[in-house]
Amino acid sequence: MTALLTLESTEKKIVFAILVSLISLVYPEIGLGASLQTEAENQPLVFEIKNQSIKTEFTTPLNSLAFSEVIENDPLVIKLEQYLIKYKSPLAEYSDEIVLQPQWKRALAISFVESNMGLRCHDNNCSGIGVKPGHKLWRKYKTKLDWFVDMNQLLEKPMYKEKYTTFRKMKGVYVQPGSERWVRGAEKIHSELTALEQEAQTERLLALENQKQVESSSVLVALANWIKQD
Repeated sequence: MTALLTLESTEKKIVFAILVSLISLVYPEIGLGASLQTEAENQPLVFEIKNQSIKTEFTTPLNSLAFSEVIENDPLVIKLEQYLIKYKSPLAEYSDEIVLQPQWKRALAISFVESNMGLRCHDNNCSGIGVKPGHKLWRKYKTKLDWFVDMNQLLEKPMYKEKYTTFRKMKGVYVQPGSERWVRGAEKIHSELTALEQEAQTERLLALENQKQVESSSVLVALANWIKQD
């Protein structure tokens, strides 16, 4: 590691102490390309990492996974898959794709009251889009995932996203004439999915905190090794 100014042992320790105090502020973009100032000379010290092993510790993420791997291992995907399996839903295999859709909770809740969450679908249409099978407006899909994406697009339209925003409001509009059983069933599933989502978020935050502690420790080790260098 080199610096624009040559640091003596005491100066290195001062810089080390300052960097340690700053770790919590600059994380996760920990970088030693920052400017520090000495009280004695009031000049910036711009560090440039030359040692490849140290550079790796600062810049390589602990989990350099592909996006698809990150999604598949996300707590929400895992929990949702288990949840759908519990309901014997054929939609379980699409869990990693389902959570990427903006209206996924509402779409799944509607599929529960319309097709037992995908167990009883006609033409892979698991939410009754298009009145009923045989109707000129009835939609057919190649896969249940195709239906799910289309269902989300429907729920993203202003009619359902801004006006008919609850299952009770959708009664008599999306589903005609609708029933209290339809409303309560959809609300139940939506509530369960919301709780599941909150549990997953808590797990994410805990995992992130653990990762931050590990990465901060790695930074401190790298700095300590640097200080020992003559």
